[in-house]
Amino acid sequence: MDGEKRKPDRRIAVTRSVIKDAMLELLRKKSFDAISVAELCREAGVGRATFYTHYTGLMDVIDELADDAIGNAAAKSTTGFAQVEYLAGQAAEMEKASELEPLADLLPLCQRVAEDPRYKPLFRDDAIAEYIIMRVYRQEKAHVVPEMVREFRICERQAELIFLFSVMGAFSVNRALHWERDETWYEMQRLMLTYAHAGNEALRKLGKKKKT
Repeated sequence: MDGEKRKPDRRIAVTRSVIKDAMLELLRKKSFDAISVAELCREAGVGRATFYTHYTGLMDVIDELADDAIGNAAAKSTTGFAQVEYLAGQAAEMEKASELEPLADLLPLCQRVAEDPRYKPLFRDDAIAEYIIMRVYRQEKAHVVPEMVREFRICERQAELIFLFSVMGAFSVNRALHWERDETWYEMQRLMLTYAHAGNEALRKLGKKKKT
């Protein structure tokens, strides 16, 4: 009985995987706005009825792919506020961008979410990239924002907006650099971390003044 119950689950997983792989393949060739359900079904080799058994539309596929990318990056290394603070402090002391490479797994999730080449088409597509990075922001803020509130003695709304500024700023830089981890990318990470380190120290001082 247990084996019989597991078989449908495997089939569902395989079908969804085929559809998601087909979406990524199409995104390598064209914009998301130019992709139709019919074309995705042809690429995946499934019928429309099968597609709609698993998804209500194309954005459902994008949502699942985004969550896959987030989960993949988080499984490799989960970085909390303390780890990023440590990395920012280290970056401020670095003389060369290459010194950051061994510590890359400590980068914030929003910086690492496209590190797997399979998912880069999601973040390079102008039609959906910002939507996806906002999904990263919403998932991450649940544990980042409370830490910022405690650390900087600011209100929750202020912490949310500062975190949004950080995520969207990093996203804009990554998009401009096409998410390629080359020497320029590491140098910009070092500079942004140094910038963030100085900003965090300034917020800390403001928080102490409020307390006194």
